[in-house]
Amino acid sequence: MMQFLSGKRVLVTGATGFIGSHLTRRLHKEGAEVHILIRKNSNKFRIKDIIEDIVTWYGDVTDYQSLCSCINNSKPQIIFHLATFRNVERDVKLIDSMIDTNVKGTVNLLRSVIDEKIALECFINTGTCEEYGDVSAPFHEDRKEMPVSPYSASKVAATYFCQMIHKTMELPIVTLRPFLSYGSYQDTDMMFIPSLIKHCLEGKDFPMTEGNQTREFNYVDDIVDAYILTAECQNAVGEIINIGNGIEYKIKDVAEQIVKMMGNPIQLLFGAIPKRAGETEHFFCSNDKAKNLLGWTPKTTLDVGLRKTIDWYKNNSGIF
Repeated sequence: MMQFLSGKRVLVTGATGFIGSHLTRRLHKEGAEVHILIRKNSNKFRIKDIIEDIVTWYGDVTDYQSLCSCINNSKPQIIFHLATFRNVERDVKLIDSMIDTNVKGTVNLLRSVIDEKIALECFINTGTCEEYGDVSAPFHEDRKEMPVSPYSASKVAATYFCQMIHKTMELPIVTLRPFLSYGSYQDTDMMFIPSLIKHCLEGKDFPMTEGNQTREFNYVDDIVDAYILTAECQNAVGEIINIGNGIEYKIKDVAEQIVKMMGNPIQLLFGAIPKRAGETEHFFCSNDKAKNLLGWTPKTTLDVGLRKTIDWYKNNSGIF
């Protein structure tokens, strides 16, 4: 893996986000020539320790000219596209922003590669498990998507554009669909695991649903492994691939495990908030394709991943 990436010119969009920052740090560690595209107002705290060792380009996926400038100057061999506008609320007011960033932004980036005549080895598009929406689990890649939010609908559209551009213009595009992920540096405002950890650290009781719905949880290092493996897997080109361990847990069981691991400092307020409209009861993937095509298997058990994550938030409580 390291030999493959060493000296490779790679471009990461969304490099200051949760998964994007972990990927950027890993690429740097593996010896790649790392370029990142970020907005001028991006908070670089997740990658501040390596920011001097990588090349930063300022722009926005909604600004086609800034993308062309970045692509022309960086001439990447591999692009990891993680920039996105993420909000899973069921609100029609979000539609325009979702289309602008997630759909047009992805197409803008692909157009810039074509127009600047870049000889690309691989373009890894980041889809989402949310694309499946309200269908029966486990989710297989050939399952018809049933999006339930502007976010999930926009990501389905972006995936379809990627498939179309790959087939008609022969760009080497792969779409990965990461399933629910957790780990260090994750925002604590919207995500279940870091939000609960923060409540425990602050001694605040945690309002939640009844928690009978099931989800899978993937440690971020395992997700990053999949991105790295995809970059060097020629057989992955043109594919849509689920990235997840496929192990379902009841939300309430994971919540109780976290609270217990942290010494039972708070109460879990089951049923204090309703489920979201269209929320499915069982949400986990089939990962046969990732195993067979990429040779990827998750390495981190939930117990180990939670312990690492809890320890990180304990040691960095002032960041969020």
